[in-house]
Amino acid sequence: GENPIMFKKAAIIIALLGVLGSGQTEWLDTGLAAARKISGTVPEDLTKLLSSVVRQKQPERRKSISKQAYTGRVSSVSDGDTLHVTDSDGLKHKIRLAYIDAPELQQAYGTRSHQNLKRAADGENVNVTVFELDRYGREVAQVRMDGEDLNLMQIRDGAAWHYNAYAAAQENARQSRNGLWNGLHPQAPWDYRREQREVQNGQGGGRKKQQDKEWFNLW
Repeated sequence: GENPIMFKKAAIIIALLGVLGSGQTEWLDTGLAAARKISGTVPEDLTKLLSSVVRQKQPERRKSISKQAYTGRVSSVSDGDTLHVTDSDGLKHKIRLAYIDAPELQQAYGTRSHQNLKRAADGENVNVTVFELDRYGREVAQVRMDGEDLNLMQIRDGAAWHYNAYAAAQENARQSRNGLWNGLHPQAPWDYRREQREVQNGQGGGRKKQQDKEWFNLW
């Protein structure tokens, strides 16, 4: 026949995995309720242990996602794209710099990339803008120091690669002539803004003349 002890352990394990993965106490409550239904009781020391895990896990997750923007001080730099910040409330954050990917410490230039970020940011006051959490629970964020974008600094200093996912998506859209790329001469917004400034400054007409010339050449 079935072993109720085995089922009880399975229910508790499922509950614990759910808590660790999602940070939701409902998983724990459901698992413990299932275990009690199977065997009538759950050892008190085990219940305390699981509850302790939840208490230790949840504050960490809550603090990570409760602040979308904050100020703090860089307490340490782990590598070329990861650092730790203690915010003005004393909460600690592990941050992965968004949109860049630095060499691993074991890679060529990994140590120098780490040193570049450490030299610039370690111990400094910063402004953090959080975009999301990654699968390791780190905050994926933009970090600024005295107005300087540290993410961009690492790229500019040749200390990291940038993620080109958006560039690749744009190129695919252009080749497929999707959306605005289906137009004859799609105008980039920065060109439009420059044209408007020229018009305001009495220097307009350049693009219009070029368009008229292009249309004339079609005949």
